[in-house]
Amino acid sequence: MENELPARDLPTRDDRLGGVDFGEMDWFWRRLFFAVGLIGLAGAGCAPTTPSPAMPSGVTKWSLPQLSQATVDACLVCHSTKEMQRGPVLDGLPAWYLEAQLKKFQSGQRGKNSKNKAEQLMGVAMAKINSDAELAALAVYFEKQKPKPSLRVIRGNAAAGRALYVTRCASCHGKIGEGKREINSPPVNVQEDWFLMDQLRKYASGQRGVHPGDAGGVMMKAAAANLSPDDLRNVVAYIAKDLTVTPPLQKVGPPKK
Repeated sequence: MENELPARDLPTRDDRLGGVDFGEMDWFWRRLFFAVGLIGLAGAGCAPTTPSPAMPSGVTKWSLPQLSQATVDACLVCHSTKEMQRGPVLDGLPAWYLEAQLKKFQSGQRGKNSKNKAEQLMGVAMAKINSDAELAALAVYFEKQKPKPSLRVIRGNAAAGRALYVTRCASCHGKIGEGKREINSPPVNVQEDWFLMDQLRKYASGQRGVHPGDAGGVMMKAAAANLSPDDLRNVVAYIAKDLTVTPPLQKVGPPKK
């Protein structure tokens, strides 16, 4: 029949009193309580309640200590553009990644390989960090710094490098080199080309990614193991040419005669 109602909507004689349909009111409240229940579930577990991925684990912006300039300057002795024998510029790398790497140095997962002298120096420098809170504050400090232009020093075939990047790198490091926080894979589009090349060589040669506790390093070591030196140069040349977020820094030299 055209006006036939579902069984749950059919009123009974006892439901009607003074023109009010208590059967329909009962159904309304049931639906309301169900909706409220769903909202409660979302707040309790279905909706994300974790801190922003950019904030290191276990800390909030209110619990970070104030860094002294001396502490920052101690890092910049190596992690700036002012020293020839230096480490990478850290500006613009995400805090979660920096914190994770610092903790690997702290625990001995990095910095203990005698074949990797640069990491040994960093392992020794970790003694200058006084607490986990200071470590987290340093990670946040460098994340907030704007990436700086850098000299492009690696020469390679960018077209060949693109093909390798798409098939071998993009699934973890992102289509445009932005990294993937959900799998703890760092961005490669804010790092200097010489440092990317240096680290890929160290993965390929077994100087990095050898500690069994360093899961990400072990995976990278395996990924780089069967790439030739030309493959490594080509991938880095492609990243530097097409993915790096800063423009190349021009060399400054004597004027041409």
